[in-house]
Amino acid sequence: MPQSFVVDAVVAAVKELPDFPRLRVLDLSCGEAEILNRLKALGCEVQGTHYRADDYIVEDRKGLANVPVVSGVDLHKPLPFEDASFQVVILSEVLEHLEWHGTVIREAGRVLKPGGHLLFTTPNIFRLHSRLQFFFTGKHKLIRRRLGWDMKYDERYAYHITPVDFPLAHALLNQAGLRVRELRSTRVKPIKTALLGIFYPLIWLSCRLTLDRNLNGTGPFLDGEKDLNRWLSHPALLFSEQLLVVAQKTKS
Repeated sequence: MPQSFVVDAVVAAVKELPDFPRLRVLDLSCGEAEILNRLKALGCEVQGTHYRADDYIVEDRKGLANVPVVSGVDLHKPLPFEDASFQVVILSEVLEHLEWHGTVIREAGRVLKPGGHLLFTTPNIFRLHSRLQFFFTGKHKLIRRRLGWDMKYDERYAYHITPVDFPLAHALLNQAGLRVRELRSTRVKPIKTALLGIFYPLIWLSCRLTLDRNLNGTGPFLDGEKDLNRWLSHPALLFSEQLLVVAQKTKS
C-alpha cells in the first residue's frame, strides 16, 4: 500500500498531465484505492484492479466502495481491457512484488492511448544510500524486508522479490512503445542528501563518459545508452527514497 507521501506525489504528477482532469485512469493492484479516490474527486474517470479479494494489503475496504475494481487480475498475464482504452496507467509500489516486469509494462503500453502516460513508483535501489550499502554488503537498502527463509512460497508476492533495475525498466518501456519523460522525487532525506551529494559531480561525469559496448555499431542501441545515462545521473534517481517514473506512449 503506497505511503501517504507516495500517494501525494502520484496525484500531483497526474494533475500536471495534459487534459487533466478529463482523464480515464487505470490503477493496477490499487490497494485501498487511495489514489483512485483522490483522482475521482478531482474529476477523473477511474478503474482499479486487485490480484485477489483477500489481498494482504487491504485492511480498510471503505475506499473501495466508491470506485470500480476488477478482482483476480494477475499482472503476469494479459490485462482484461481493450487496446488504447486509458489515458493514464498507474503502478504504485507494485513492480517490486512481481516476478517479472516485462508483461505488465507491455500490457500498460497496449491499453494506453497514443500520447498517454504510465506512472510507476517503486523503492529506489539506485539511490546513493542503497548503492553504497550494496558496495559494502552485497545487499541493497530496501524499504520493506526482503523475502526470507521464514516465508512460504505462496506468500512471496507480499514482499519485494524483484527490486526494480532501472536500466532494465528503461529498455522494457521502450520495447512497449513508451519513453521516460520525467523522474520525480517522492521523499528525500536532507541529511543523507547533503552527505552523499558530494559524489554527484563524479557520477554526472561518469554517466556522460561511459557507454556500454555495442557490438553492432551506432544506431538505436547508442541512442538508448545516451538516454539511459542522462536519467542515471538525475537527482531524483540518486536521492529519492521512492522513485516516481513518468513515461509516455509514443503517438505514432
